[in-house]
Amino acid sequence: MAFSSSFLSEEQLLCSICLDVFTDPVTTPCGHNFCKKCLAEYWDSSDHCQCPLCNKSFETRPDLSINTLISETAAQFKQSVKVNTANATEENACTSTKVSCDACTGVKQISVRSCLNCGASYCEIHLAPHKNIQNLKKHKLINPVENLEDYICQKHERPLELFCRDDQTCVCQFCTEGDHKNHNTVPVEEANAELKACLKKTQTEVQQMIQERLEKTEEIKHSLDLSKKSTEEEISQGVEVFTALIRSIERSQAELLEVMEEKQNAAERQAEGLIKELEQEITVLKRKDLHLDQLSNAENYLQKIQIYSSMCSPPHTKNWTEISINTDLSRETLRTSLSHLHKELNNEMDKEMQKLKQMSQQKAEAFSMNQTQLLLLLLLSAAFLVPVSNAIWIQIYAVDVTLDLDTASKYLIVSQDGKEAKEY
Repeated sequence: MAFSSSFLSEEQLLCSICLDVFTDPVTTPCGHNFCKKCLAEYWDSSDHCQCPLCNKSFETRPDLSINTLISETAAQFKQSVKVNTANATEENACTSTKVSCDACTGVKQISVRSCLNCGASYCEIHLAPHKNIQNLKKHKLINPVENLEDYICQKHERPLELFCRDDQTCVCQFCTEGDHKNHNTVPVEEANAELKACLKKTQTEVQQMIQERLEKTEEIKHSLDLSKKSTEEEISQGVEVFTALIRSIERSQAELLEVMEEKQNAAERQAEGLIKELEQEITVLKRKDLHLDQLSNAENYLQKIQIYSSMCSPPHTKNWTEISINTDLSRETLRTSLSHLHKELNNEMDKEMQKLKQMSQQKAEAFSMNQTQLLLLLLLSAAFLVPVSNAIWIQIYAVDVTLDLDTASKYLIVSQDGKEAKEY
């Protein structure tokens, strides 16, 4: 591609080091041009100061200044390339739909331009008059379009060359002298440039919104993953705690049964001792009864009188009126304590579950620690479930009690201050 507006060709505007258009070009004493940065880096990497193109050596490193003429020419060339590239892109986008030439009579050729003044589209051959005839050169040519009538004012049959900002519509030159007189109008090219800038800005904002929502989506997914992981850990810890709690309760149940069986065995041993003692007293009393019967039937009254004093008094025996076997074995007290424990445990768990539902995700971990501590406390309590009525519930519902020594059971040993008692 040649740069026709300059006396330098495209090849003359390229740096032989970076092979790109000059940036801050400088000229060596031997007459060759390079980018200032490229030449400085080349000399910095070499032991000798010489021209990269002709290899001419210099005794001292030349103090080079920017060649303003070449610099300005290179800048114009870059701008021209940018404009041509933009036009080519727009032309390719507009010509993606092929439009037939309106002037061809035989096989219709593909049009290359549309004329708003003529209201027709032309191929390369039939477009030639618009390039050669002076009057036709003034016509408004655009990239070929199918709906060419949309680009022409239906009222004045003139090209829609202006954009009315007041009414937000395209108008022709004659419209500005009638309905759109004194309105704020600008060329359609300027309006199109403003529209492109506005669309670009809006697109940038939309892309930013898309990016923000993509980031928020990833954030939510990450939070969900953390929540899932935290829930799995909580489930694992909860199962572990409850498993340990169940094992402790089962162990405490076994201990409870062992204690209750031991109490039952003690009661049986006590009953056996009392029965044996009663049987012995019954034997003595039966013997006494037999002697009394024999004495009552004896005819020797003198003998009766002599042994009366010894036979009439009852034998020495124990007073069995207040003696009985304790059948309570603290079952009702234990059952009541366990019932309270079960009720309180359910209440505490219900409260904690309600708190869990109300708490935010950020506080769930702290709550989990409190819940685990609560379960561990219950676990420790369950480990001593047999004396739980003495260890927990009596502590909760304890009152100051003084036992009466006179009314206490004779099978209890009461302390002097009346605060403690144990089995006889």
